[in-house]
Amino acid sequence: MRNLLYILLVFVFCSCEKNYPLIDCDSPYPTTQDTTPIVHVEFMEGNWLLLDGVMFMDNLDLNTSTTQHHFSGGPTSSLRYDTPLYGFEAIVRYETTWCFDFPNTIPGVGSFILNYDSLTPYGLNVHNSYLTVIEPVNGTQLLLGGSSRSITVKTTDYDNEIMELLVQESYQQINGYDCRYYTILTFKKIN
Repeated sequence: MRNLLYILLVFVFCSCEKNYPLIDCDSPYPTTQDTTPIVHVEFMEGNWLLLDGVMFMDNLDLNTSTTQHHFSGGPTSSLRYDTPLYGFEAIVRYETTWCFDFPNTIPGVGSFILNYDSLTPYGLNVHNSYLTVIEPVNGTQLLLGGSSRSITVKTTDYDNEIMELLVQESYQQINGYDCRYYTILTFKKIN
């Protein structure tokens, strides 16, 4: 009888629907999401020629920042700090081309073509506020080593069809120091 009473009490107190009081708060954040696209699809669609690039490096241990112009030593460079590991990271001034082929709906996945190589296109993950170059959607070849590369539009010059993109943001230990680096590339639309 005692066990039956215990089971009955557990059932009554544990199976009841709990009604918690609502907390009324005036949030300073908007309740609706801004759907204004930051990625300018119509402007970015097509082929772009690399004009210039600057790497920005922050030494997180020493709290210092430096810049390095990619092409100060010649026409070739790497988005990676040392040497490129993948084709995406190897850049050549006035030769490297990026082609953005956006999906029909956003968010969605389109194609990113490096240096007119349409036989092995990368994927292009597109949202209203960012782009990500990803491994090819079809096939088993890893063009980025199994990772992805985010692209952020920094500035656009619609009149001259020029844009600056932030790419290859990375954290890495360099010469024994923890560092963060990224590159801003300048492109000109070529068609």
